[in-house]
Amino acid sequence: MDTSILDILSQIAPDLMEQMELRALILERVAALEPIGRRALAARLNLTEREVRAAAEALKEADCLTQSAAGMELTAQGQRLVDTARAVSRGRRTLQSMEQTLARKLGAERVCIVSGDSDRDASVLGEVARAAARQLRPLLQDAHVLAVSGGRTMAMTAEALTEAAPMDITVVPAQGGMGTGVRTQANTQAELLARKLGGCHRLLHLPDGLAPDAADRLMRLPQVREVLELLRGADVLLYGIGRAQDVAARRGVGPAEREALLREGAVAEALGFYFGAQGRVIGGGRSLALDAQSLGRSSRAAAVAAGSSKAEAIAAVCAHHPHSLLVTDEGAAQRLMELLRA
Repeated sequence: MDTSILDILSQIAPDLMEQMELRALILERVAALEPIGRRALAARLNLTEREVRAAAEALKEADCLTQSAAGMELTAQGQRLVDTARAVSRGRRTLQSMEQTLARKLGAERVCIVSGDSDRDASVLGEVARAAARQLRPLLQDAHVLAVSGGRTMAMTAEALTEAAPMDITVVPAQGGMGTGVRTQANTQAELLARKLGGCHRLLHLPDGLAPDAADRLMRLPQVREVLELLRGADVLLYGIGRAQDVAARRGVGPAEREALLREGAVAEALGFYFGAQGRVIGGGRSLALDAQSLGRSSRAAAVAAGSSKAEAIAAVCAHHPHSLLVTDEGAAQRLMELLRA
């Protein structure tokens, strides 16, 4: 198959191309393993059973495979398309292999990689946000409270989420205001996600950057304390990861404090905390109810970050606590592979 055509299709309709690659991958793997059940195939491909089921149903409607008690098998039509499917799925298989390797090296349950590098192509971040949005509902199946951070990536993820059957979920902000635009505030993301998930939300009226005594007084207010208690017991934490110096600059951190962060080796920021390369918490978290020591250990952590320049930051946060899900792009993933081999 002419790969230039695939490249053009990826630019015109990246979301449809992703579906094509997934169906092609499943068609090709069924050809190699038939008969095979959906659960067994999902485990082999590091996919959810729901993803395999949806793709298999589409292939069944296209008369490419059949489903029986023994498992999935190709039809004559499916057999004729195997070579083409193999060519289409080659790029997906490469990313899948990287997903499995990074999941193992980072200690994550699942890593999802989107083609491209958002540092070179700004549109890739939108694809990463859409991929994260697709992964959110499966992650929330047995959850009651979702805590979400602020930031541009979280704003794009919330906007990308499609409305579906209502879920019994309460969404709360995982941090206070950062003095930036309303669109990227955690409160805004909590409200939007709750509406699209069909759940309810609570707002956190607690600005970041307060002096400890002022933060303590505000945290005693009933309306603030209720949200903080929900946050402490959140089942899922959804957040972005930033580079320490970039986030510090956006938050208006003074030169002396930024120099101190640099001197201490801070490379990453997530949920208001700054992290060193080995995952050590260096600072931050002054207005949060989250405890740095239990972060990601009492809740399922789901991080979304993209761009090759963020690889070191992603590695640092993943070194601090285990992740149920990491959604990133190919640029960051390739750089992560290099860092983890060093």
